[in-house]
Amino acid sequence: MSYVRETLAPGEEIVMMAHFNWTYWAPSWFWFLLSLVPGGVALALEAEGRLPGEPMVIYILCGAVAVLGSLMLIGHWIHVRTTEIAVTTSRFVFKTGLVSRHSNEISLNKIEEIRLNQSVWGRLFGYGQLILQGTGVGVIKLPEIDNPVAFRRAIESAKSRLRQAPDDREYQSTPTEPAPPPSPEGRVMKKRKGRAPNLPSELR
Repeated sequence: MSYVRETLAPGEEIVMMAHFNWTYWAPSWFWFLLSLVPGGVALALEAEGRLPGEPMVIYILCGAVAVLGSLMLIGHWIHVRTTEIAVTTSRFVFKTGLVSRHSNEISLNKIEEIRLNQSVWGRLFGYGQLILQGTGVGVIKLPEIDNPVAFRRAIESAKSRLRQAPDDREYQSTPTEPAPPPSPEGRVMKKRKGRAPNLPSELR
């Protein structure tokens, strides 16, 4: 289960989860595919009988390069899978890390400003970076995510609904408890207070 779903409070719901654009994977895939080129060239040269030097040494070097490219791709995959960016009905969550976690969680009421950084390539391929600034939390820079405009709109909508919720609760009438019935002693004292005093017959 994801970190955001594990930390949901009773009645809290996820409004939107951010995702990474396909261009976020492009550099890792590029270096991974590039690391396979030396091994492919070595195999082609050996098939033609033109492989220079010791084949075993060459293949070991090509395998080492391929392993490095694979490690870069796996490391990037782990980073993407363990990064969660979400907005719920009451807070914003930005969590990173697998074994050691680091999370920034802000109440929506404390978010003061949301800025968007989007380059020309970001406009073309639909990705960009959001920068959040809030009370007591400083500045939080998010990685480049897919469709940042929609995610910013989701934060603003959740903030608006959260601001309206307390006003709705204020107008709800609170039930009042019925007053307890008076005790027998209280009824006797009330009757005594309303009775006229015993006066002599001459003064009546």
